[in-house]
Amino acid sequence: MNQQKYMDAERQFVKMSVEEFKDSHKESDLDVKMLKPTYPKSLEKVILEGKQMSQINLDPVVLSAICGIIFGDGSLAINKGYSNARLQMRHSTRQTEWFMWKSLCILKEFIGDTQSKALGRSICFQKPDGYQRKAEAFGGETLGKWKILTKVNPELTKLHSIIIQNNKKTLKRSWLNHMNDYFLMVLWLDDGSLNGARQGVISLNNTPLDQAQVLVQYISSVWGVKCEAKIVKSKATSTNLEPVAITISDLQNLEKFLKIIAPIIPVKSMLYKVCIYYEDRSRLQRWTSDLKTLIRDEWHPYLDKYYAYLGAIQKK
Repeated sequence: MNQQKYMDAERQFVKMSVEEFKDSHKESDLDVKMLKPTYPKSLEKVILEGKQMSQINLDPVVLSAICGIIFGDGSLAINKGYSNARLQMRHSTRQTEWFMWKSLCILKEFIGDTQSKALGRSICFQKPDGYQRKAEAFGGETLGKWKILTKVNPELTKLHSIIIQNNKKTLKRSWLNHMNDYFLMVLWLDDGSLNGARQGVISLNNTPLDQAQVLVQYISSVWGVKCEAKIVKSKATSTNLEPVAITISDLQNLEKFLKIIAPIIPVKSMLYKVCIYYEDRSRLQRWTSDLKTLIRDEWHPYLDKYYAYLGAIQKK
């Protein structure tokens, strides 16, 4: 296939995937004005008016979610030759639904209209790289990477001036105080993990330890979830920083954290991120019942199916 034919096929795949996502979701799911953020009660008496972050003219959910994206799977930069900033993020095609929700709901105002050719300049499909190149495709799936590159925007430039210092992402309590639960939800769905012995972990690979401590203090004191930042010895990063992870202190605090984000998870395919698996059957049933009071009723069968799958794995 020559280059032009490949580019045409790629654009068609992007358009088809966008339309498929939109057809399978309600319009209200993609309307940010329908989303109701929750702010921590501990900051109710803190005066935030007049602060830099409050001067950014973005919907509160959009602002918090974008900050989560930047410290999760995204980046914010002012490219050479431009005066304003743009946002970029990548995701595996195995998280297509999550990528599309962030792109078509949170970043909707920063990309081209979904019916226009401009969309193809904002969202693109890339061939598999890294570990994914060796992965096995299942059920006819198309393996690769989704990438979004937003248009430049002056409000993103204001945000850049607050959270990017010396070309590095910087966590500060002053702007974290403006965040709502969508910040935690995006950060967890992007980089949170319930895997193995390190159950309840947020990976912050390119974040210095002292920066991670700022986030720990924020989550602990503002949201009431005890956690700590640790250097992870398992792998190196491209920045030569020792990888850092935030570990939630215990299962009680993990449940508290997941109860904050579970009600606002926007796509069914990401529910696995809140599915703690307990060996104790009674505790497992209690947690499953708790989750069902928090998520959408129509997702209950999916939850049951996923826990049945986890149970089958544990028996092997």
